[in-house]
Amino acid sequence: MTMAISKMVRNGQITIPAKIRKTLHIQDGDLVRFDVHNNQLIVTPVSIIDKDQAYFFSEKWQKAIKTSEKAVQEGKYTAYSSAKDLKKDIGND
Repeated sequence: MTMAISKMVRNGQITIPAKIRKTLHIQDGDLVRFDVHNNQLIVTPVSIIDKDQAYFFSEKWQKAIKTSEKAVQEGKYTAYSSAKDLKKDIGND
């Protein structure tokens, strides 16, 4: 467990000590979420995803991506030299 002490200054500002930032991989401009649980402050690095891109991060979509990546790694795909060849193959299903 990484531990450090920091002092609150005006307007409630607290500097997150360098070793904590390093442990959490937090850099200037990153967003963090603050939660209070059992009288303890929990700081979690977060990122914001645009609503129109949220589908990509769904469990179903991520599973499909992993399946596709595995197929490519195993050579289970077909490469086409033209869109015409692709359309011809799709029409044969």
